[in-house]
Amino acid sequence: MNTNGARASRTPGEQELSPPEALRRLQQQIEALQAYFTHFVSAKVDSFLFSSRQLALWTALGIMGLLALAGLIITAMVLLLGGAAAGLGLLFGGRLWLGQVVVGGGLLSLLALAIIVGMRTWQHRSRQQKVQQYDERQLQQRTAFGRNVADRATEDASV
Repeated sequence: MNTNGARASRTPGEQELSPPEALRRLQQQIEALQAYFTHFVSAKVDSFLFSSRQLALWTALGIMGLLALAGLIITAMVLLLGGAAAGLGLLFGGRLWLGQVVVGGGLLSLLALAIIVGMRTWQHRSRQQKVQQYDERQLQQRTAFGRNVADRATEDASV
């Protein structure tokens, strides 16, 4: 048989298969197809598992790297702030506690100020984006319908 299922022309010495022989050959071909399909699925599953293991490994290494970097930054900050506090303590006549209070309080004040400024900036931008979104929507309404929701509201208020 050729690839489209039609029987190819027989050669002079070839005989047609008997029904039991054809059935046996069909069963062999189905078994081979099942084996090939099982092999294909197994290879795909193994490939997926290998990729998953690789992803898990790189994720774990990335997390460990981030933790190491965070530890390094924290250590550097503690040393820097401790040194600044000790230096201020010496300037305050050997009162180390006063230097620590000034550095700690100053750092917390800067952090609070940064959070307040960041939140206000974020809220302002968010509001501006919404106003722009509604202005564009009203412009589309005016283009499509000849008036927008604001025009309609002023008409209803005057009635």
